[in-house]
Amino acid sequence: MGTETISELVRAANTLVLFKTERPLNDVQKCILEQVLQGKKLKDIQVTGYSDSTVQRVFCPKLWELLSDATGHKVRINTVNLILEKIQTQSSCSTSNQVEMTSTEQPPVPFPIPIKQLRHNLPAASCTNFIGREEEIARLLELLSTRHAAHLVSVDGTGGVGKTTLVVEAAYRCLHASYNNEAFLGVPTFDVIIFTSAKRYYLTPFGFLPSLAPRKTLLDIFQQIARVLGLEITGVSFEEQLDLIKDALSCQRTLLIVDNLETVENQQDVLAFLYELPPTVKAVITTREQIVFVPVRLTSMPEEDGLCLIRHEAKEKGVSLNTQDSQALYKMTGGIPVAISYAIGQLANGYPIQEVLGGVSKSTGDVARFCFETSVKPLEGQTAHKLLMALALFPIPALQDALVQVAAPDTENNTINSDLARLRGLSLVRQENNRYSILPLTREYAMCELNARPDFEAEARERWIGWYLSFSQRFAQQDAKEWQGEFDGLEEWQNLQAVIEWCMVKGRYTEMLQFWQNIEAYTHIMGRRESRLQYWDDRITWTAWLIKAAEQRGDWAVAAKVMVDRAWTLTSMGKQKQLEEAWELFTKAWELRHHQEPLFVLSLAKDIGVLYIQQQRYEEAETWLSQAIELFEHIQLDENQRLRQLTEIRYYQGEIIFKNQNYDQALTIFQQALEHAQLLDWRRAIYCIQNWLAEIAIKQGRHNEAEILLTEGLRVAEANQDKSRTAFCQRSLSNLAKAQNNLPQASDWAIKALENFETLGMLPEAEETQTLLQELDSDPP
Repeated sequence: MGTETISELVRAANTLVLFKTERPLNDVQKCILEQVLQGKKLKDIQVTGYSDSTVQRVFCPKLWELLSDATGHKVRINTVNLILEKIQTQSSCSTSNQVEMTSTEQPPVPFPIPIKQLRHNLPAASCTNFIGREEEIARLLELLSTRHAAHLVSVDGTGGVGKTTLVVEAAYRCLHASYNNEAFLGVPTFDVIIFTSAKRYYLTPFGFLPSLAPRKTLLDIFQQIARVLGLEITGVSFEEQLDLIKDALSCQRTLLIVDNLETVENQQDVLAFLYELPPTVKAVITTREQIVFVPVRLTSMPEEDGLCLIRHEAKEKGVSLNTQDSQALYKMTGGIPVAISYAIGQLANGYPIQEVLGGVSKSTGDVARFCFETSVKPLEGQTAHKLLMALALFPIPALQDALVQVAAPDTENNTINSDLARLRGLSLVRQENNRYSILPLTREYAMCELNARPDFEAEARERWIGWYLSFSQRFAQQDAKEWQGEFDGLEEWQNLQAVIEWCMVKGRYTEMLQFWQNIEAYTHIMGRRESRLQYWDDRITWTAWLIKAAEQRGDWAVAAKVMVDRAWTLTSMGKQKQLEEAWELFTKAWELRHHQEPLFVLSLAKDIGVLYIQQQRYEEAETWLSQAIELFEHIQLDENQRLRQLTEIRYYQGEIIFKNQNYDQALTIFQQALEHAQLLDWRRAIYCIQNWLAEIAIKQGRHNEAEILLTEGLRVAEANQDKSRTAFCQRSLSNLAKAQNNLPQASDWAIKALENFETLGMLPEAEETQTLLQELDSDPP
């Protein structure tokens, strides 16, 4: 469609709308209509100054509704062209047959009408494109509309989070709607928009700029209102000023913005004034302190929006950033817009990325001072300050009990609750249920505050260690080879990691050993419930440190025990290099066996046998298991210990025999192991053994028996959230389906098993299952 034709259709639409509503199409509507007539799809329509989602979700639907009303036809993006052309054609054909209209019948065409003049003193927008915050700005505009009863709205959040930017953006949208009589689009309209700010300085990439005329008092605010309204209040008493301003505001719809309330003097007087304003006024305040009015609460930008802002700022300032640097910048700034803008500006000024990242997080730097100094300084020496500093020790949200015990264990509950509320009110901390958290930038600042007070830090660190030692004690009696009825602690794992790693850095051997003894079983269990890659990587790091520390101290009993634990972990991981290191550790531990009790030596011989099974060296494995049996016969054990050792030895002997394809003998050995496990009621062992019995049944053609064993085993494994056992059952079910020539079902089970093995980081098992899948794919139907 040609440009001239598009212009004619837009004019026709404008005339219809004008006749129907007595208002012409505005510039935004014309822009959208022109793009639609050019053939653009909805997702490609753009209007300068508005986000794509606003255009698509607000402006376009309102335009279709307006055109439907004006034309009498159901208008949509894919029908507007046809409807306008049809109406234009009908109009042309009927013109020659119509009698001339009288002046009263002729539709008025006053376009272009004079633009409505509004009084406002809005500052220049701080950004060319408003990015993110769509939910927040939609809520703010809704609160400003006549549909909502609230006349006093607060926008709160920590320093630099974008409160002023959000409010100014909303005000400009209201201003645009007011100019063009667009109330029907859902954007509030006003006769006057007044902006007053108590901000003392602005943060720019080249440092702080002072505000030349901050409105710090109620009288300052009065003067600003009077100036915009054209009132003369000089030399008039306070009471008369108040009456004059209220009378003037009551005659017109007004948007009044009070920016940076926390730096206003006599805040209560200002709030009282705002509270008593006539209903024609909508008042918005921005503040770092949470105030009990109708709030719009800002936190850091989500990663997607934060990265979008970084890309936009970089493009605007001519900065080239790769994906890695962008993500590092988002992580360091924590999604705080002022920090992002400052950092990009620094890069534009020629500073290297690493220096900029360091400067952003520096407690004495411009960003930290701008965001936190005015909020934190008044707290110094108080319990609230201790709570904030202590919270920096927790990488993920801290339990209130943990935070209080670390920061101020002897403080009364009323004081604690009051100070936590104060920190929330200052937007320095966030609360969710019984946990407290802070933004990354806040943590950096709080950590520097903590480091600057070494006496308090030393005390807090000791209490931090003590609390998590006590917390981890609950896991000390867990059995790594059994299912746990009640299981918790996962939510504290990253906080626990932080304490342990600090103990390692500081050489705290005693505490490190206590932690290890408490969570050794826990990490094994989580390796089969969640991820070996996550939990066992930590095991590898911690055991390496403990072995070295124990050897340096000549603590050979501990060294041998940790060597065995590390070697068992590496054996379970199963890669060649890991198995080689496991052998070296088992060899060292065997040399140190005289420092241990006989039961340790028996278990060590059995573990070495398992290592050889992993290496498929079955003769050597059987030799070590035979040695374990010989040791077993010469030591005193209680009945439970005796049955447990026999269960494990028979289990691994049965595995060797099965892999040598002697299924009848393997059946006998596994049945012995099952009897021992049942006497102990060792449930996980029972179902592990039954899995092998099912594999034997598959080999011997007893498919119904195998299906019963595996179906029950899978149900119990899933009920106990044991992904490792679940994956083994699924793989065995794949073997069963394959033996029954049901290849599609065999593939389905193998795919499920593979997914679980990969999630857990069980790489050798995943590779074996991948091979099984390839065999299934290559088998003829």
